[in-house]
Amino acid sequence: MDFNALRLKYHGDAAKMDEILQAECRHKCARKLPRTLLHDGFRFPSTALAEMATAEPVADFHGRLAAGADTVLDMTFGLGIDAFAMARTGCRVTGVELDGHAAEVARENARELGIENIEIVNADSVAWLNATDRRFDLIFIDPARRDGSGRHFALSDCLPDVTEILPLMLSRASKVMIKCSPMLDISRLRADTSATADVIAVGTTRECKELLVILPGSGATSAVTVSERGIIEGTPGDKKAQPAAPAPGAFLLEPYPAVMKAGASLLLDERFGSCRIASSTHLYCSASIPGGFPGEAFKIIEVHDFNKRSVAEIKHRYGMLNVATRNFPLTAPQLVKKLGVKEGGEFRLFGITAADHRKLLIITANEPTDTAVRDAAGNSPG
Repeated sequence: MDFNALRLKYHGDAAKMDEILQAECRHKCARKLPRTLLHDGFRFPSTALAEMATAEPVADFHGRLAAGADTVLDMTFGLGIDAFAMARTGCRVTGVELDGHAAEVARENARELGIENIEIVNADSVAWLNATDRRFDLIFIDPARRDGSGRHFALSDCLPDVTEILPLMLSRASKVMIKCSPMLDISRLRADTSATADVIAVGTTRECKELLVILPGSGATSAVTVSERGIIEGTPGDKKAQPAAPAPGAFLLEPYPAVMKAGASLLLDERFGSCRIASSTHLYCSASIPGGFPGEAFKIIEVHDFNKRSVAEIKHRYGMLNVATRNFPLTAPQLVKKLGVKEGGEFRLFGITAADHRKLLIITANEPTDTAVRDAAGNSPG
């Protein structure tokens, strides 16, 4: 549906313009807010807040972290998906929203969702926190990374500037939780906040969605991957491992993006007994699928050295391949062109560099084999 064309057609008709806004936002959020959109009366104040809204599985994880807190302050309420998730755990939530229209819509949405243990304040959250004498068990903040000049990633470039107001937040709360861009370097985050901050890389099975900074902390780094199957957790280990050589019949293990963002290149060796293929190749190999592996497992069908003969053979035998590269001299599109195949089909090809510096072409089944969805301690996900 062409929503811009509809806006041109009904320009000046306020009711129609709101209908178009709601339809467009529901279209944009269909995948990330399926439960919320079951409520026909849930409304969106703007497309910007719809685009920036936290996906429900990630918000559920934020709620899980907030569980046990009696009082929570959300300093950047927005669409309120995080605050609503925290309120559902029993916390009494105060959400502060700068935009008056967004604040009013938020109050209506809370009523629509049947959430009573939440109050929405229309104010500048920093000024409000400075003026109040209230204390909270938890302060949550997701500073705006977009403005008229583009997108920002560093905490000091976002609004509000968390590096400036962190002492204020810590003076008013037992715990502070900061949602940050996944593009940031974890060491930079600790330099901007605290060396003892806990940092959690949170992602889906396809991408790292955010870095979550929690203060006070112990300096730990961990990873959480959320999916419709549950929550998979992992903490980087510190055990060295010998490189693994991929072979037909074994499993090629690809960690979820959040796990790799957390620096967990040693995680599988420590927790699951599988090994890295090479120090700079973020893939692993195991004779069997380790229970609770935080990623996907692909059954290896063939392994070839990357040379003219193997390229010609693969081109002859496979008309279609899903191609990915890890620590390889060619990008995936370049390798597709080199192989002369079309993208797609029932097989996946990984171009990788092994520990002995050989360039390998690994052909696997395209669909990953299900891995057990259990956390690193062997517990069922909550």
